[in-house]
Amino acid sequence: MIAACPFPYPRGTPIRIFRMAEALAELGHEIHVITYHLGQKVESINFNLHRIPNLNFYKKVNPGPSYLKLMVVDPMLTYKIIKLHRIYNFDVFHAHHIEGLMAVWPVRFYDKTPIIYDAHTLLGTELHHYNLYLKKRTKKRIGHFLDTCIPRIADYVICVSDQIHSQLVQDANISPDVISIISNGIEFNHFSKNHPSKDTDGKDEVILGFSGNFSEYQGIDIMLEAVGLLKESFPKIKLHIYSNDSLKKYRPLIDKLTLNNHVCIFPTNFQVLPDQLSNADILLNPRFDGAGVPLKLINYMAVGKPTVSFSGSAHIMQHGKTGWIVHGNNPQQFADGIRHLLANKQFAKNIGQNAKNYIRQNYSWLSRGRDVIRIYEKILNKN
Repeated sequence: MIAACPFPYPRGTPIRIFRMAEALAELGHEIHVITYHLGQKVESINFNLHRIPNLNFYKKVNPGPSYLKLMVVDPMLTYKIIKLHRIYNFDVFHAHHIEGLMAVWPVRFYDKTPIIYDAHTLLGTELHHYNLYLKKRTKKRIGHFLDTCIPRIADYVICVSDQIHSQLVQDANISPDVISIISNGIEFNHFSKNHPSKDTDGKDEVILGFSGNFSEYQGIDIMLEAVGLLKESFPKIKLHIYSNDSLKKYRPLIDKLTLNNHVCIFPTNFQVLPDQLSNADILLNPRFDGAGVPLKLINYMAVGKPTVSFSGSAHIMQHGKTGWIVHGNNPQQFADGIRHLLANKQFAKNIGQNAKNYIRQNYSWLSRGRDVIRIYEKILNKN
């Protein structure tokens, strides 16, 4: 597995790679994850972990590309892949995200080992959110070009959503015979366990919850503006943000909206996140676009809390059944969705329970591992 990112690390891409590697190893396969020098320490793992040499000048752990990453870190990852392949003679390369695929691509020039591309998102919907000192329109074009051309390098493509599947078949001309949808799984028992009762300041208090990083694509500003629209009707409303990032970037907006007494940030990790999420009345996913499935959305649903999400990233939700979906990217519409659930508490409770049941029935990392193994076997038998 090629992980062109900090690993392990508490956000979507590294978590998908970690849990998938863990599940495949549990199912009896020898897994090697080749990754950056960055990542959290782990006590014990059931797969092999290989890092590039330590680069003291590169410490970026937040999502997105940088020129230093593309020109220095990723080439070092390529060198590490080639070096390890000579030792272990891998059967399959499973490259996560487009940078992982580009890092393993040079192997193709001298070796026919099958390459699988795991598409977590589409750059056409994400690249323009990152600061690369280019115009937004230019970044969108580059993202679309990469989405169209780079996946063709792979022998097989795995993607996390119907939208990615459709666009790669249509735009990148990927044959439907060599592409499959394998969404994320979840540690259901961990997220669905009994949680402590919610601690409130009073009967009128409303707690909204959000977990995740503060990258531009998350829609943090829209969420804050929506809370600002709600605070007059709900004076005790609170927005609890579960993140290890800094709110410094958004402090001017918080001051402008006079939300200093309404926004609280809490450090988080895998162990405490379920209890944090369960403490909220309503959970929020303000990401208004994106072809992938936000891991936070699966976590929210597994906890069994009602969720308000923009339609652009609500790919696994059903409106009015497993969540409340808001179209567009308008703070007023997002606030109206929250207001609707607050006014209909039993309805909100029902969609939270429906979401929990849906995740229980359809998501587990071991089942995802078995799906991946079937693809490995298909590719190896073909070759």
